[in-house]
Amino acid sequence: MKSERVAVGDHEITKRQRYREIVAVLARHGFGVVDDRMLKHETKEQARAEHLRLACEELGTLFIKLGQVLSTRSDILPRAYRTELAKMQDDVPPLPTELIAEVIEEDLRAAPAAIFSRFDDTPLGSASIGQVHAARLTDGREVVVKVRKPGVDEIVRVDLEILTSLVDEWSPHIPTLVEYDAKGLLTEFGDTLRAELDYGREATNEEFFRAIFKSDHGFNIPDVIEQYTRSRVLTEERVQGRRASEVADLPAPRRAAISRRIIRFVVVPALVHGVFYGDPHPGNLLVKDDGSLSVIDFGKVGRLTPDQRRHVIDIFLAIARSDGRHLTDSLLQVTTQAHPVDRAILQSEVEQMLELYAGLSLGKLQIGDALGELLELVRRNRLRLPGNLVLFFKALAMCEGLLQAIDPQASFSDYLRPMIEKMILQEAKQELSRVSDATLDAIELGLELPGRLDRVLAQLERGNLQVWARTPDADALMQRLERLAARINATILAAACVVGLATVMLVYRPHGWQAWIGVVFWIVVAGATAAIARALWRLRK
Repeated sequence: MKSERVAVGDHEITKRQRYREIVAVLARHGFGVVDDRMLKHETKEQARAEHLRLACEELGTLFIKLGQVLSTRSDILPRAYRTELAKMQDDVPPLPTELIAEVIEEDLRAAPAAIFSRFDDTPLGSASIGQVHAARLTDGREVVVKVRKPGVDEIVRVDLEILTSLVDEWSPHIPTLVEYDAKGLLTEFGDTLRAELDYGREATNEEFFRAIFKSDHGFNIPDVIEQYTRSRVLTEERVQGRRASEVADLPAPRRAAISRRIIRFVVVPALVHGVFYGDPHPGNLLVKDDGSLSVIDFGKVGRLTPDQRRHVIDIFLAIARSDGRHLTDSLLQVTTQAHPVDRAILQSEVEQMLELYAGLSLGKLQIGDALGELLELVRRNRLRLPGNLVLFFKALAMCEGLLQAIDPQASFSDYLRPMIEKMILQEAKQELSRVSDATLDAIELGLELPGRLDRVLAQLERGNLQVWARTPDADALMQRLERLAARINATILAAACVVGLATVMLVYRPHGWQAWIGVVFWIVVAGATAAIARALWRLRK
């Protein structure tokens, strides 16, 4: 392992020392043993969950973020673990303004005093990755400046490498890591975290949503100040407003409009453009006095493929219609399975779950509860959903909870239903278009097929038809077989020589042979022993 140095907290250590530190903390909390029992002296699930949270908090940035992500994964962890990990807060003491100013100067090539007419020393917020300061540009605009803390990207990179090596090392001994594809989950998490570290990408996300809702009345996406935005510094317009969960005193019609805007902001980009806002908690959704919605913090943005969008709609419709067969099909299409799945058993469990919602229309369906039950079912059957889908379902559940705080009488599904119906009509039009294109292709193929067959048959009659086939990795396989055959031949030849020599020695005994035959014998024995050991070693490998 390299001896490069990384900053951890207020001190520097080598990568090797960080590796030992991580292993020691995990071992102290009972993780990393060579079997499935995480804590041999602790039998209660709650105790193990608490140790996991404490270990994550002790190890810092990457592990805190990982714990927060796992707290949303109902398809992986039991409730006790998720509840405990959800207690982790990312609030940390702020860094001195001098260190933040150094990052700004390095990225923007100018000191804060040259860029801003005012830069507040006291930050608006401080997390493990960055901290936010209020400021004013020289032209009078009020802005917020988000600055990534120095050294965070390096410690995240090193910790990801160490954690990946630990997963590789422990996977042969802990089947659960293989069953839940821990390496794949870690890769997925690493990609998401690296995206969150890049404030330039966050600025791109913000501009994307700003363009989508530019012409929609009632939405206010902060303007990014591109001149003062880089990978470690994000400068954007400052927006004011109260938290979306604190508008219960507004008139009912205005609260209903706010609810529609929140749902529209999360659902429409997801189902139409395949991009969704992944962090709709009350602190990121601000409501102005006129009822317009301002959205901040675009670091957590997810994407859905066209197939995933169709599956999401299918899942909603199957739940609303209590269609167990359809929902089972959708689950098997959208999840990955590390083991054979008994479809009949899975459908039986799905139908038992749907009995809870039997007779409910989409307008009365509690989406958050239904998705929570669905994710629990996925975990029990050891299936795995893609992380982006879990994040989207979590965002929908957060939206539903927020709507209940805004207007307890409102139904999340009442707002969701028109959007899904619109998407169904769009999907139907696209399917008709695909059917039309496929029909034209079939007609064209039908017209050209006789001529193509005639040309193939003519080549076959003339003996000119050649078929080329190539098996992947065949060359490497043939080389291994050739080496194996060569070894077998050499072994047979050596054995024949030994037998032949023994036969000759029965009738031919040259003068003085007793003096050197012992040496020859032991040389042959040693060579044969070495050859056997080598063969056994290769077989083991």
